[in-house]
Amino acid sequence: MFFKKQRDHEGKPADSQQPAKECSEQEKVNICFDIGSFASVFEASPIGIFILQDRKFCFVNNEFQRISGYTSNELVGNEASMLVFVEDWEGVRANAIAMLKGERSSPYLYRAVDKNGDTKWIIESVTSVTYNERPAILGYFMDYTERQHANEALVRSEEKFHKAFRSSPDWIVISTLEDGFYIDVNEAFLETTGYTREEVIGRTSVDLGIWVDPEQRKEMVKVLREKEKIRNLEAQFRMKSGEIRYVLWSAEVIDYGEEKCLIAVTRDITARKRAEEDRLEKEKLEGVLEIACTTCHELNQPLQYIYYLLDEIEENLSDNKTLQDLKQQCDRMREVMGKVENLTTYKSTEYVKGEKMIDIHNSSSPEGKE
Repeated sequence: MFFKKQRDHEGKPADSQQPAKECSEQEKVNICFDIGSFASVFEASPIGIFILQDRKFCFVNNEFQRISGYTSNELVGNEASMLVFVEDWEGVRANAIAMLKGERSSPYLYRAVDKNGDTKWIIESVTSVTYNERPAILGYFMDYTERQHANEALVRSEEKFHKAFRSSPDWIVISTLEDGFYIDVNEAFLETTGYTREEVIGRTSVDLGIWVDPEQRKEMVKVLREKEKIRNLEAQFRMKSGEIRYVLWSAEVIDYGEEKCLIAVTRDITARKRAEEDRLEKEKLEGVLEIACTTCHELNQPLQYIYYLLDEIEENLSDNKTLQDLKQQCDRMREVMGKVENLTTYKSTEYVKGEKMIDIHNSSSPEGKE
């Protein structure tokens, strides 16, 4: 047997022949331990176990010794406070008293200092017992250090994420995957789109018309279901003002509560996109002008010959109106060719059916493109 007989309220041994009755809560914890009976079982326990009387250790098992770094001889007879981190002692004492009184049922966490001076996180619970016919405290003592460090690392990671989320110059949003309901957005999103937080949270990107091409979002959802991430998708987003901006959109599926959500990072590339469009248009213009200048150069020699012939004819027909009109048109052609050859900037003008053409007569000025 692990336990000695309980005595009744008058201190007499309980009659083992009496019918068994359900124990009260006090009776359940007021267990009488026989040191010879329970020691072998407690020694094999994977949980640290200790017994205190008058605040001093009178028993510690092997696991308790392993965690604390002290031997049984070094612990027995010394007060339990020797292991507790000084700043945590009052909290440990208060939690233990509350548990012994039945005012607390969950284990409590505190810092302990082992023999090597290392700090360890301990999770502990205690209960009242009778040990060697005297009141005692039975405690369960577990090393929680690794899990506590993991929890602390998780908290630090979450803090870093929240700081990055709030301060990022890129738009960051958390939304539901299927419907696009906005759960959270950062300041960069609000500043760029022009919306307030109240206008966004709880509404969908479809409601706000954020995606210029709604079909593109449907395709994006399909890809995310299969691959759970997208990188640098080029898209167009509509601002509250109606302005269209070019963006690079990246997203990854996350579990948020019980629902599949996505965290998306959006980088505004409007300035870069427009600069690229300007560059391509300039390159296109340069190609056209190069061809035009070459053509003008090739036309220049035939035109000079025409002038030579007109001068020959004019000697005999000086008053011929048709000849004068022809010469004026040649002069006009030479003027246009000279402007094309010297063209560096240009202006456009309306042509037909909405098309535009270069305004040769106003394009050499330094004002630039309109």
